[in-house]
Amino acid sequence: MLRSTFLRSVMALAAAMPAVAAAGSARCEPFPELSKVDEIAIRGTILAINRANRTVVVESPERDTLTFKAIDRVTNFGSLKPGQRVDMRYYRVTDYLVAKTTPEVAEMAKAIVGDPARAPGLPGTEMRAKLWLLSGMVVRTDMAAKKVEIVDPDSGVIVRSPWIKTAEGQAELAKFRPGDMVTMVFSERSAFEITPVR
Repeated sequence: MLRSTFLRSVMALAAAMPAVAAAGSARCEPFPELSKVDEIAIRGTILAINRANRTVVVESPERDTLTFKAIDRVTNFGSLKPGQRVDMRYYRVTDYLVAKTTPEVAEMAKAIVGDPARAPGLPGTEMRAKLWLLSGMVVRTDMAAKKVEIVDPDSGVIVRSPWIKTAEGQAELAKFRPGDMVTMVFSERSAFEITPVR
């Protein structure tokens, strides 16, 4: 029996099912707000920026090359440019569902991702982190890094998951074997402070 975010999500979804049948839609309880424990600080160099969707790619010797979503608290986003060295503070990716794929798990993952109100809150704001879905066939697991490589079913590209942080997610990761179909839900990496290094 799973003692995990997965189990809590299953229970929340099961509790919501009568409302879904009666009303056609339902709001499940949101995941807990992110906290100081989820904050990371790094220094790196901006490689690329997409101003339309407020994403920035930063290369850092501390965390490799990562993509971040700049939330509204980053008021200087319009002045940032590629090549700049910056100090960044952000909320790291967190896993909210890690499981072998079944029809029920796939439906639950779609329900979680499809309801923005389920996403964890960002402290000090009215905003919620975006949740995103990753699914495919396991190629290999890296238990030291707490990550899994899967084949994206649409493109055939091998994708490496983010670090699976929760103890429950790591317990599920340990059960994955090459060839397993798996489904995972993560929060987006959300930058809340980006300061150019003078």
